Parts: sequence; C-alpha cells; structure tokens
Amino acid sequence: MVCPAAPALLLAMTLPLVGSPVARAFQPGPSQAGGESGQPLDQGSGTGAAPSSAESVLVSVYVQLDFSNKTWLRALSRNLTLPPASASFAPGTLTGFGLTTECDVKPDGSIHCACLSGYQWNASVCSRHHPCQATYYPRPCDCLVFSPPESGYCQLLPPVPGTLSLNTWLQMPGNTLNLTLLTSQETTNLHWFLRRSTGSPRPILLQPGTHVSLTSRQGQAVLSISNISHKWEGKYICCFEAQGFTWELYQVVRVPLQAADVAQLPDQLSVSCATSPGFQLSCCIPHTYLGYTASWSPGEGSEASLFNTPSDQCLVLSIQHCPAADTIYTCDLQSPGLTPLRVPVSVTIIQDGDTTCPEDSSAVAWNVTKAGHVAQAPCPVNRTGMVKRPCGPDGVWGPPHSSCTDTGLLALLQRAQLLWAGQGWPAEEVPQSLAQLLEQTAVVSSPSDLLALVGTMTFLAKVVSDTRIQLHRSALKGIFILLFGCLMDKKVQEALLKRFCRAQLPSSTISLATNETHILEHSKGKSENPSYEERMT
Repeated sequence: MVCPAAPALLLAMTLPLVGSPVARAFQPGPSQAGGESGQPLDQGSGTGAAPSSAESVLVSVYVQLDFSNKTWLRALSRNLTLPPASASFAPGTLTGFGLTTECDVKPDGSIHCACLSGYQWNASVCSRHHPCQATYYPRPCDCLVFSPPESGYCQLLPPVPGTLSLNTWLQMPGNTLNLTLLTSQETTNLHWFLRRSTGSPRPILLQPGTHVSLTSRQGQAVLSISNISHKWEGKYICCFEAQGFTWELYQVVRVPLQAADVAQLPDQLSVSCATSPGFQLSCCIPHTYLGYTASWSPGEGSEASLFNTPSDQCLVLSIQHCPAADTIYTCDLQSPGLTPLRVPVSVTIIQDGDTTCPEDSSAVAWNVTKAGHVAQAPCPVNRTGMVKRPCGPDGVWGPPHSSCTDTGLLALLQRAQLLWAGQGWPAEEVPQSLAQLLEQTAVVSSPSDLLALVGTMTFLAKVVSDTRIQLHRSALKGIFILLFGCLMDKKVQEALLKRFCRAQLPSSTISLATNETHILEHSKGKSENPSYEERMT
C-alpha cells in the first residue's frame, strides 16, 4: 500500500532456491509481479543465469517500499548493495538486488510511476495507461499514471536491438542526407522525426515528399533527404517497437549556411559625407546548431552590436565617420572547423561634382544617392523584405519597388513549402493553415501579400493531392471565400493594376515572391510609417 503523498519504490530481488517445492509456490506470475515481460531483472549480477543444479529454480520477488521522506529514497539508492551471504537465506542465495520503479502519489490521488535507469514499461502496459507528461510522438515509455489499487513495475531493458548511422554529420547544402537503421529484431511502428533548433519543441514528422524518401526491407530502414539546406538541420529521431519495448535512436545533423542565407541591409550604399557623416550596416543569419560568430571588417572608428530575434541574430555595425574613399565592408561569419563565410557590402562615397538624386521624403526617407545606384530602405514593422529605388544616370529618381510582405503570410508560405517537401503532419496542418489564411486576409494590402497567399494555397493543394487527405467541406468553402475576398479588395485591385501596368526591374517584387526555393526572410531595419507602401503602389 502506498502511503498518501509519500514516494514509493519497487525493489526487485532475485534468489535461486534449490530443490524445494516451496520455491515453485513462491515464484510470482505476471499478475503477482505487476508486469508482463519475462525479462531477467539484473543481467549484470547474474540474474537469469542457468541454476547450479537441475533441481534449482529462479525466484524474483518484488517488494514495494513506502517512504515518508524522499531523502530516504535517495540515500537508499546511493547505498544499495547486496548483503553478505548468510545462512538465513538458506536454501538459496540473494543474487540480484535492483531498484526498478519510483512512484509518487499526486494530490488528485493518481500515482505517477517512473522507471529508474535501465528499466522501462513494456509496450503492452504502456498502451493501457496515460503518460505522466504529454508526448508529441511515440517516445520510450518511462513514466505512467496509475489509479489505486493498480500497481506495476518497470522491466529491465534488453540490449538495444539496432543501430542508426548516417553518411556524414556535416551535410553540405544541396547534398543528399542518408540515415540507415539496422535492426537485429523484428520492428513495428517505425517513424522518423526531426527536432529543429528553432520553432516549436514538438518534433516534426518526416513523411514522403519532394525532398523526403523512405525505404525499408527486412532488418533495414533508410531515410533520405535530398537537396538539403539549413532548414533540414537538427536532431533526427527514429522511433520503433521491438522486443515489447519502444526504442528511440537519434543522430544530429549540421548544415553550414550559404551566402544566400545571410541578409544584409543594405547590400550596397552610396553616402554623402556632407549630409550623412555616419551610417549603419547590418548582417543577419538564422539560428543554427553550428553557432556562428559574426564580425565586421574594417571595424576602426565604428561600433558593433549584436541583437537576437526568435528566428535569427544580427550584427549591426555603426560607422561614426565616413571613410575617406569607397570601401567594401565585409561581414565575416565563422564556425569552428568550417570555411569562413564572407558577405561584402559596397559603400560608395559621393564626391564633389558627382551627379546625385536629392533627398526625398514623399513616402520613405530617401537619402542623397549617387546616380546609377539603387537606394534601399527597410520595410515597416511586421513586414519582411526591402524597398528599393533606382537613381537614374541623370540624377532623377525612378519609381520605388517593394518586396515587403506580411511576416505572417510569409511564415505560412514557408511552412506550406516544407510540408510539401516532407516535413510535418498533413492531416493536421493543412486545415490549420487554411484557417490561418482566412484570418490573414485582413492584412493583404499589396501584390506581394497576394502572391504569398496564392503561393501558400498552391502548395497546400499539392500536399492534399499527394497525401490524399480528406478536407472538410467548410475548409474547401473557406478557400474560395478567401481568394474571392482578396481579389475584391479595392486596395489590392489598385495595387495590382499599378504594379502590372508599369515596367518591372529584374529584381522586382514579382520575381522575388514567385521564387519557390528562396524567399527573402529578413528585414532588420524597421520603418515607423506603416502606410507608406500604400502610397508607393
């Protein structure tokens, strides 16, 4: 009996008793012991070995100990040793003595029983009880909730029945990652997961997609990820059942960043030292397992500061005084054992007599810019991308071009892309994404927003087609309402007409937003004028 609000311990003792029918009478079956597996209790101490006599049998006795204070339990765990051989144990000898399970009675009367090191609940017992904490995927069963008078004990784990290997832990972008599971026992319920360094703590299910392929045969299962990028780095987990237990094996994969993963603002700059004696440069990268350190060069006469956001980290260089001549500043990104990644930013100094475009604050504060250069400005708060405006060779400003897109819409688009590639739970995430798209219609105010919205719907439709999941009629109805509502919005109509009726630069919003493999993710500087894009378009 477990004392209320007191910890309990299940103690396993194994004794070989020789030549007595009483021994057989005391050998517990599954109902007496509270478990269902015939695994030996302590292979290291000799339990489960053949008896010394044909007349001997092995008896396992499970004892429940109640404690009024948890410190007693810890003290017992530290000092647990086999007693010396004694005649009082005749006609047998105590050969195994191990702690298997620790139970706590909770205020609601339920009993939480956790397995100690080397032990686990078998799959049969696990399937009939709730885990102590919610799990997001089929993890090894190490803690269960019981209701009095139920009880049970964890069982000794056999040797791990498999190995998980990979071709290399450091994957170059664009390569194919191969993870191979080799098993010595029959396996069931095998699943692959990815736990990334950022985002939800819930591991991501990996299922067949444009980047993911799964193959299996007797004793072997292979996961392949093609065209890998930093969005595929993290801990790869393989879960399966074998020998009555759930097993979890993992490998950690690292993927170096590429220059395209680095966002600079601006990526080029022309400066009039007479009107702007100082300026700022920023270099931003996504969070990765590799732990990059960033630095700017040259750094004389300037000050660098680091700041983090949930998705990335930025190093901002504040130059206090203009350089005497045109200068190329370099953002150096280094990680131990990797070739440094260097991203340049060209700064052109406007000299007396140069043709320039004047300051202009009609929508965005455009500084004096040298003819033939493109001025750049950050997007407003909660929008990602960049605003660019060319300064013509005759010193006349051209029209601005914006790739600013609502960050919520971009996040949905990127999630839909990864879902189609093979990351995620289609039956769960497709309806969720459609519901979120309906909520996001209120923020659609530009062609970039509309393209992100339509792109998300396109990828979700591909996922539905490939996985053959069934959508509720209300979700399908919502799709048409969503698209119709966006096209009928007067602001969107006006923006679309103006956008498509004027000439586009090669780096315009349309070409950026329709690129399926790369979306500008970073906008580090924030404008305080949220309505400027409407006036621009």
